[in-house]
Amino acid sequence: MRELFAAVPDETPPPLPPGHLDAVLVRARREVRHRRIGAAGLGAVALLLLAVLVVPGFPLPAPTAAPSSSPSLPDRLAGYSTLTSTVGQAPAGRAIALYGYGNGELFNMFQPLVVGADRDTYRQVDAMQERGNPSALLAPDGTGVLLGDDRGATADLILVDLATGARRSIPIGDPVGVRLLAWSADGRHVAYSAAPLTGTGEFGSVNAVEAEVARTGTLRLLDLSTGRSTAVPSIAPAWTAAFAPDSRRLAVQVGQRAHLLDVDGREYGTVELPAGRELAADVGWSPDGGFLATVPWLSDGPFNGTTGGDTGHATFLWKAGDVALSPIAADPPVTVPEPVRDVVQLLGWRSASTVVVATVDDVGRLSLEEVQFGTGTRRTLSSFDTGSTCELGMQTCQTFDLHLATGLLPELTVRAAGSPQRGPWPLALSAAVAVVGMGAGLLIWRRIRRSARRRRAAA
Repeated sequence: MRELFAAVPDETPPPLPPGHLDAVLVRARREVRHRRIGAAGLGAVALLLLAVLVVPGFPLPAPTAAPSSSPSLPDRLAGYSTLTSTVGQAPAGRAIALYGYGNGELFNMFQPLVVGADRDTYRQVDAMQERGNPSALLAPDGTGVLLGDDRGATADLILVDLATGARRSIPIGDPVGVRLLAWSADGRHVAYSAAPLTGTGEFGSVNAVEAEVARTGTLRLLDLSTGRSTAVPSIAPAWTAAFAPDSRRLAVQVGQRAHLLDVDGREYGTVELPAGRELAADVGWSPDGGFLATVPWLSDGPFNGTTGGDTGHATFLWKAGDVALSPIAADPPVTVPEPVRDVVQLLGWRSASTVVVATVDDVGRLSLEEVQFGTGTRRTLSSFDTGSTCELGMQTCQTFDLHLATGLLPELTVRAAGSPQRGPWPLALSAAVAVVGMGAGLLIWRRIRRSARRRRAAA
């Protein structure tokens, strides 16, 4: 070793180039920064993936304020979105509206939706989708949805709590086809029609169950407080129904006659309905108790033993008609207001002389309007988005089977529509976004590492 060191030339090493030490420090600091940026990117991707794994759906919905005391309706209803969450996954509180929305020209992309009565929340009613999108009713106070089953005979009704997403099964005896008719203002009683299904057609298709029940169904009265249903065999086939404002009486149409009953099923009178007209479904009894509201038949009207029986459930709202009043008592004579014209559906009452209706304009835009009997004064409350956003942007959106929370209408206000709160994304989509994000993060990290190696090689 001594010989080896002795052979080394004893010369002074050449001096470093000017600024060499500063250049080395600059490169070192740059390398540290790049490594920190890469680590931060990977950390962000890791946090995104963790959020997807921990939270059922991503991103989380924005925080919302507590429900206001006064229910409201947005002045514009949001368009179609495949990212709308469900009541079961993210319940959003009481609703002001329930309706079907979408199109089926190329693909069956309909959504049963509820719209918040306190904020701009939109949710799909997943229980309805699971049961074939049957006839359904929105509770008068907007807190629940009651549904039957359009796939075939059922032994229970399902009550969905919109505040919690919980489902209550209400047994109704042996399996039957069910058609829901009306919900009382106090929320306690529901009128529905039920019948054994004897048809040979394939159930589960649109309106199959309801069409057969409309031809043969017997009226039943459900007491939600006890879960007990009472059949009224003399009322068949039950066509449409509406409860009186006191919630203790109801009118049920059979043929061209409205039978007046109490909630125990005892009949105490009848009202002849004008030819070609039917009792407005669920909302046909005026708040002052003096009139029954009628609308033109949907299709060919009630089943008469040979023809009729098309209920119009799942029919798009486009056919304009009118709303006329028929007095319940003939003595003493009363003044009957002129009908309200250009209406596609009666949705409820603001007062004894003011109704909320659905209307459609020349270009097919559906709106909700407040109209006064007698004067005909109108005010637009809200309108639906009919833009070409359905079926992946290839079709216009259609609305059908529309219900409003009738008990909230007297105090209803109109709010400026904000950004739709559709709830958390579906878990599968969230996972896909996380995978894409992780892939992008890895590509960025590799690019940073590759650039760093090239700089070191060049130095």
